Amino acid sequence: MTRVSAGAGAEDRPAGSKEGIRIGRAGTAVIYLRPSWFLIAAAVTVFWGPTVRSAVLVHPGLEYLIAFGFAALLLLSVFIHELAHAGAAAWTGTPATHIVLDLWGGHTAFSAESPDPARSILVSIVGPLSNALIAGLAELVVRIADPQGVPRLFLLATSMSNLIVAVFNALPGLPLDGGRVLEALVWWITGDQPTGTLFAGWCGRVLAAITVAGAVLRLWAGRGTVTSGLWFLLIAGLLWQGASQAIAAAHWYRQAERACVDQLLQPAVPVASTATVASALLAVAAAGARAIVVLDVYGRPAAVVDERAAAGVPRARADQVPAAVVAEALPEGAILEAGLRGDDLIRRLQQRPAARYAVLDLDERVIGVLDWADVASFVGRS
Repeated sequence: MTRVSAGAGAEDRPAGSKEGIRIGRAGTAVIYLRPSWFLIAAAVTVFWGPTVRSAVLVHPGLEYLIAFGFAALLLLSVFIHELAHAGAAAWTGTPATHIVLDLWGGHTAFSAESPDPARSILVSIVGPLSNALIAGLAELVVRIADPQGVPRLFLLATSMSNLIVAVFNALPGLPLDGGRVLEALVWWITGDQPTGTLFAGWCGRVLAAITVAGAVLRLWAGRGTVTSGLWFLLIAGLLWQGASQAIAAAHWYRQAERACVDQLLQPAVPVASTATVASALLAVAAAGARAIVVLDVYGRPAAVVDERAAAGVPRARADQVPAAVVAEALPEGAILEAGLRGDDLIRRLQQRPAARYAVLDLDERVIGVLDWADVASFVGRS
């Protein structure tokens, strides 16, 4: 059960969005069910049906209805797991935006990551603990259930499946909850979250490799079936993919910490709203700059001249065509201060998405233009 962060507004996604079918909400979190869940429900129904028939006396065909009921119980267990994450996150000040239930379990998305290791540990650990609690309660009740009844079969299956989920999710490697705890512990010790993410991500890759080795050894020893081996390999693939994404994210954040407006901007000159293409090109050449920012009538950055469009204006008309005609308007708020760097810079860019930003110095004078593509290129370097 992975956890991810999401931007504000996730709770407003309509039913049928890419997150899945909207089925309700819990507090601030909207709950989605992805159609892929019906695939795993069908698989559980088909494979568990014969087990039901051999364990209890039921009318022919009813065993598959009972097996589907178990698939629904698994879904409920996953939901409780994710709800525990959401509840802990809300209590620590980072409320969940949505919960998604799907083929492989589910995940909870938050408005922001936990701000410190202690809160991250709390949010992570409650998921497996909730499954362990369900397993324990089911085990207690099963002792008083009818030995030949369907309820006892449900209770036994619920106890075993939740115990497996609890233990598996507690393993120390991303993207599992135990990996989140390991990430937070390393973060606590080193004071650096990306270091924790890298360490836990590589541990996740080790777990994936161990899972593959275990599947191969079981088949070689004749203790497993081809179907179970394929399931193990599929789980290993998901672990490897999640761990690799975590490692890539850690490298991304590490590089993002080095990003600085002053180093990435293109030096620019401001020109008045009445400036022509010719005067703007003369100004940028005289200043040795690379970009031109057109100011509005109040002297505020309003647009950035498109170099290709400006170059396409015939020389004979360059002193007649306003620079604003060949400029791209800046979205509202697409203005940055010199000196922004690291998390502060990335946060500002995420809050005010734009292709380009005007950069101002402490005296609110235009000194450059920051291109989002340049930031993305810099942060994407390994």
